Amino acid sequence: MDIWSGEESDERGGPEDGEGFAGELFLQLADSGWLVVEPEVGLRVIAQLRQTLEVVRGRVRLAELSRRLRDTAGDDLEPEVDQAAVDSVFAEQITAGRWEQALVELPKYIEAFRRAAGLPEQREPER
Repeated sequence: MDIWSGEESDERGGPEDGEGFAGELFLQLADSGWLVVEPEVGLRVIAQLRQTLEVVRGRVRLAELSRRLRDTAGDDLEPEVDQAAVDSVFAEQITAGRWEQALVELPKYIEAFRRAAGLPEQREPER
């Protein structure tokens, strides 16, 4: 049972359904006044979330580069490079798309805490 909606939930949810993430919920809580934090706390949480977002972006970039490297080089990779590419692809398979979902959800968390702290809107740098 989903404790938030009172509806039955499918325990087999995957990364495509955002299971494990609550970006929309945090936004709703902030908008309704149920999530409220002091501005200093909001700034600290937002800074940490932005750091996490950068780490996730780096991992997604690394996985994509590893995939391209293996596709391009095929069997011509040095053993050390090949092992790094294999490790990256393996890590991506284990997370089963969770990094990509985090790229979608973390900005929602940032926005929710901005609203919850009553902070002014800030434009995110272009990527």
